[in-house]
Amino acid sequence: MSDDVNPYQQAHAREKAARLKAEMLLEDKSRKLYLQKQKLEESYARLRQQESAMLQNEKLATLGTLSAGIAHEINNPLAFVLSNMESLNNYTLSFQKLLRLNQVLLQTDQVPEDTRNSLAKLIDEEDLSFVSEDISELLKDTGDGLCRVRDIINNLRSFSRTQNTDQVETDLLAGLKSTLKLLDSELKGNVDLQLSLHELPKTICNPNELNQVFLNLVINAKQATENAKDATVIISSRCKNDTIFIRIQDNGCGMSDDVKKQIFVPFFTTKPVGKGTGMGMAVAYGIIADHQGKIVVQSKEGVGTIFEIQLPVVTETLT
Repeated sequence: MSDDVNPYQQAHAREKAARLKAEMLLEDKSRKLYLQKQKLEESYARLRQQESAMLQNEKLATLGTLSAGIAHEINNPLAFVLSNMESLNNYTLSFQKLLRLNQVLLQTDQVPEDTRNSLAKLIDEEDLSFVSEDISELLKDTGDGLCRVRDIINNLRSFSRTQNTDQVETDLLAGLKSTLKLLDSELKGNVDLQLSLHELPKTICNPNELNQVFLNLVINAKQATENAKDATVIISSRCKNDTIFIRIQDNGCGMSDDVKKQIFVPFFTTKPVGKGTGMGMAVAYGIIADHQGKIVVQSKEGVGTIFEIQLPVVTETLT
């Protein structure tokens, strides 16, 4: 009986080996194609995120320009109203002197009786004694209110001062305080705002954009504490090893791990329809990234959230 291998078996073996090799090559190519597809999807997602952030930044730049124009327009009439208030205060002092003199004369015989009666009747009917006491308080309250409006306008002008591409040496602590003043009415009575602000070195940056980040994060913190008992927002600042740290902490609703993974994704929002655009955090992330910094997030459901902005101190304009 011959020891030669059956040629059909040899052909079958060769075919099987070729088929296995082809399957391995196909599997390897499929794996590479899948990985490339994943990378393309990630690149596309990043591109969409950057495109959305750029569009939003353009909107913010436009809003900043409009805000600056509105602030300027309000500032003009406000200036002459404040000037008029100063004149009214002076006129009031003259009126009060005249009233006091009349009241003194009413107690003497230097004025005819019929004149005294007329003056006394006028003072009584118009309640001029009360008017004299109340008018000073009214003018003071009005002056305080106008000064507050002036401060808000100045803060708004400061907030909107630079254009989208401006890089200037900036005191970030001043920008943060200016932003908090703008949010004073939003925060007052709603949260216990605790500040632990330490001086920061000046750094070259776009203050308009970073003020927008502060605004977004503080508003988010306030909204997160809406249902919290003893709602508290803690804001702190410090600098270490040429890195600026600005931390915004709340004791609000917190976030799950799944939500935390998506908060910087454009258009993602946990707010009801019509209550949020889902762009605030994406824009904040893009702005901080453009400044070579990062945002670190710590959060626990039912406990609260901490956003920490980390920015390098820049002393020379990046080209």
